[in-house]
Amino acid sequence: MSEEVILFLDPDFPLEDVQEIGGRLLASGALVPGYIPAPIGFLDVSALVFSEKIENLSTILIPDRNIASRMARVATQENYPLDHPVTQVAVQLMAFAQAMNLDIDPGIAFHELAHRDGNQTAHHELKWFRAADRGNARPWIELALGRARNVDLGHAEALETHDLAYPPNRWDRNYIVAMKIAELARSRLRPVERMIALLDWMIDDFILAGPAVIFAARYFATHSARGGMIKHVKSPDREKAVAGARNAAWDITYLSEFIRLIPAGERTGKHYILATCDRALAEAAPLLMLGPEPTEDQPSLGAALAAWWSKRDARTISDHFFACIERVGPGRARGSDLPGDPIAEMIAAGEAGTRAWQPASAIAPTERAGA
Repeated sequence: MSEEVILFLDPDFPLEDVQEIGGRLLASGALVPGYIPAPIGFLDVSALVFSEKIENLSTILIPDRNIASRMARVATQENYPLDHPVTQVAVQLMAFAQAMNLDIDPGIAFHELAHRDGNQTAHHELKWFRAADRGNARPWIELALGRARNVDLGHAEALETHDLAYPPNRWDRNYIVAMKIAELARSRLRPVERMIALLDWMIDDFILAGPAVIFAARYFATHSARGGMIKHVKSPDREKAVAGARNAAWDITYLSEFIRLIPAGERTGKHYILATCDRALAEAAPLLMLGPEPTEDQPSLGAALAAWWSKRDARTISDHFFACIERVGPGRARGSDLPGDPIAEMIAAGEAGTRAWQPASAIAPTERAGA
C-alpha cells in the first residue's frame, strides 16, 4: 500500500511565482541535474520540499562564470540590462534558489574569473554575489517576473584577500587535454579517428580523463555544431589559439568538478545541479553519468553519442572508451614515478606546439614545396 506525505508551505510562500520561475528555468535547458530526478521533475516545488524536509537532502547549484558573474552584476548595478538570455537565467536562478533554500557554490566560476582578469576583479564580483545570495527571495522574484527593474540588497561585505587566481590542479590537466584536442582538430584525421587518437594518447601518455573525452566527443561530432567550444584553433594569431585552449580547459573543469561532486554528494546527502547557458556544455554534462549499457533510467553512452555521431561511430567511440577504462583503470598519470614536474613540462610542450603551428596560407610556397 502506498503512503501519502502531506507537506505544508508557509502561507506567505509565493507558490505560483516560484512555479512560474521554475518552469522558465526548465524550459531554458540551462540546468543539468547530477542525479536521477523524481518523475514530477527536478524543479518541481513539492519534489524539492520533499527532498529537503523528508529525505534530508540539500540541493547545490554549480553555476558557470557567465551565470555567477551576472548574478553579481545585477546586484551591484542599479540598471543592469536584463534582456540578455544568460542574465535572465541568472536572475531566475537566484530567485528560485532563494525561494527554495538551494545552496549556490560559485567556487569554480570565480577561480576562472580571477585566472582571466585578476583577483581584484574576482573579489569585487564575489562580494556582490554573496550580497545577492543572502536569502532575500522577494526582490529577486519581482525582478525575475518583470515587476521590478533592479534589486536593493544593501551593502556588500569587504573584499576578501585569498588567492583565487591560482587554478585548481585539475585545470592544469584539462588545459593539457584541451591543447591536445585542438592539435587533433588541426590534423587531417577523420573525426572518429581523432577521438580514437585522443583516447590512445590519454592511456599511453597522460591520464584517462572522462570529462575531457565527453567534451571532445561533442567538439569533434559530425552531427552537431561545435562553434565556440575551442576558439581560434586555426587562427594566424597563435596567442589567440593559446587563449582558446585555456578557456576550453575551464569548460572541461566544470564537467570534471560536476562529476567529482556527484558520488561524494550521494554519500553526504547532497544533490548537485550544473547551471550553464553554454549549450554544448549543457548537452555534454548528462553523458558523464552514462555507462556502456543502458539502465532502467538512462541510455548507454553509445546510444547517447548517436545524437552527435553516426550509430557506428558512436558505438566505436563508446567501446574504445570503456576498453581503455578496463585496460588502465582510473587515475593513471604519466610521469608519476619520474623526477621533476611532468604536468608543467607537458603544458610547456603543448603551448610551444600551439604557438609553432602555422596556417597553410602563412607558409611560403618554397617551404610548402619542401625546398
